[in-house]
Amino acid sequence: MRGSRFLFAVLGCALLLLTGCTGDSGRRDGTAGGAGESRPAPRDRDGRSTSRTGDFDKDGYDDFVTVDPQRGSGGSSGHVVVVPGSKKGLDAARATRYDDVYSGPLLRGDLDGDGFTDLVATREPARQGRKAEPGGTYEAVVMFGGRNGLGKAVPVAAPRRFLAVAVADVNGDGAVDLIDRGKGAQQKDPERIPGRIAYGPFDRGGAPARLVEQDWVAAGGGTTSGDFDADGFDDLLFTGSPPYAEDEEPGADAIPATAYFRGSADGPVRSGPPRGLDNGVEDGVLTPLAGDVNGDGITDLLVGGGGIASPAEGLDPGQLTVVHGAPGGPGTGRRNTVYSQETPGIPGDAQGKDMFGATSGTGDVNGDGHPDLVINTPGEDRAGRFTLLPGATDGSGPDPSRATAFDATTYGGRSMRAGVPLLDVNGDGCTDVVAETPDGLLLFPGGTGGFPAWEPELTEGAKAGLNERN
Repeated sequence: MRGSRFLFAVLGCALLLLTGCTGDSGRRDGTAGGAGESRPAPRDRDGRSTSRTGDFDKDGYDDFVTVDPQRGSGGSSGHVVVVPGSKKGLDAARATRYDDVYSGPLLRGDLDGDGFTDLVATREPARQGRKAEPGGTYEAVVMFGGRNGLGKAVPVAAPRRFLAVAVADVNGDGAVDLIDRGKGAQQKDPERIPGRIAYGPFDRGGAPARLVEQDWVAAGGGTTSGDFDADGFDDLLFTGSPPYAEDEEPGADAIPATAYFRGSADGPVRSGPPRGLDNGVEDGVLTPLAGDVNGDGITDLLVGGGGIASPAEGLDPGQLTVVHGAPGGPGTGRRNTVYSQETPGIPGDAQGKDMFGATSGTGDVNGDGHPDLVINTPGEDRAGRFTLLPGATDGSGPDPSRATAFDATTYGGRSMRAGVPLLDVNGDGCTDVVAETPDGLLLFPGGTGGFPAWEPELTEGAKAGLNERN
């Protein structure tokens, strides 16, 4: 059976500042300086592209967070490390490293409604370098934000195992909710656990206002959330590999690999899935991310995967499909846009294992008032690159003719990937790119004079409490 593949990258938050770098002429709350007019901002709350939730302590600088893999494992679980932002960029001296073993997705949202962004992660039943304890279970935990940054990890108070896969305001009441996927979608699975919605607001003990069971009727995998139809309610897209082997005929009651739910005052309502989700790769499917690529205030789906030249040979050059949000739902308005290394203007050649578009994020990095698109290609030259597609000046979306690639080899790295979504860590109102490398974190600052605004600056991993990456 093809394994479902989570690509949550290193989750931070994109500030979609659609009027460019604010400097002293604007405010970081999204209000134009002196005008009192609020900019449109998409309501993508899954932590992958949530607007204006990057700052845990409200000091005016977004904070970077990652799961630091266990030494030598190369895996996706380990310590959670938070590196605060500052006027000078990433502040390694104030970095916080959480004990225990955690995994993603890392989700951001104000769960208790106090105005501070909180962080949600999954705590695994083992400590760093130790085996799982007998009878231990995975559990969702919340690190509540405050003036001094994030607090200690507090388990989500819910009976049975609760695993948070998304944050979303699915009923439009203004409180952030947590989504639990459940376990074993197949009806025949004796250990099946239906999913749940933990409706906010939460108290500081991790207890939600109420807990409602919800059967998502979809194969296990990843979850993406956002207001893809601009109706004021967050929607949910579940993606995963079908729960049967590739050479096995699915039964009459086969579990779908994709399920889509539109938010409503009564909670999520199942609807037809968006068209064009070509997100298959050699070993499963990729979980779409979310972001506003053209600045219309409606969240779009950023769908990695696809572009498989020869599954038998495992060739996956990759491509990125943008399924545009629209009042009728994603994919019902503007036609899907597909980008690859075969797209005119985008540097590179489509080669096996490149995985162009595996993850991507949006933000205004060059300060021209239009969202830009940053696309990761983790397999490029076996080291990785990210590509910047500036937003077109007519507001139509990313402009491949002005694309620029940034390669790991250019900066002396063995590997490099841009952390997505994107952050404004230096507080100038322009989106920055924080790229993870084996040696630490490489900051590419955004700026009105171009991108990067100055030479990328390396924050050594050891100074920030990070292990050396493979």
